[in-house]
Amino acid sequence: MVDPILIERKLRKIEGYLRELRSIGARSLEEFRGNVVTKRFVERQLELCVEQMIDICKHLVAGLDLPEPETYAGCFDLLARAAVVTESNAAVFKAMARFRNLLIHGYDEVDDAVTYGIFSTRLGDFTTFAGAIRGYLGRT
Repeated sequence: MVDPILIERKLRKIEGYLRELRSIGARSLEEFRGNVVTKRFVERQLELCVEQMIDICKHLVAGLDLPEPETYAGCFDLLARAAVVTESNAAVFKAMARFRNLLIHGYDEVDDAVTYGIFSTRLGDFTTFAGAIRGYLGRT
């Protein structure tokens, strides 16, 4: 069973993390690279946002009795097949899950330019996710 209160709580956490991210003053990649505290803060906040997305995705998959995803990224494919999110949004959300894996597991040095690019131009993707989930909950 899908718990809309739990989901809303997680969406609000994302929104709180986004407010904190938007308060950061790194106005350029050079400034971002030059401040390790800012860099680590941004990485951690992005990680927390994506983790909330993954938690919501897993909750919806379980609540909708969908098959267990093989990967976190695959979870968003299941939501697209169930018409919770669009295919194009699922592709974006999958990329976010993969980025989170890079941050968490440190497979490689995380490219500061990629992190800064997400921070400076892609925070709206989290808002898109929240809107899609709230839209789905409103339809059901």
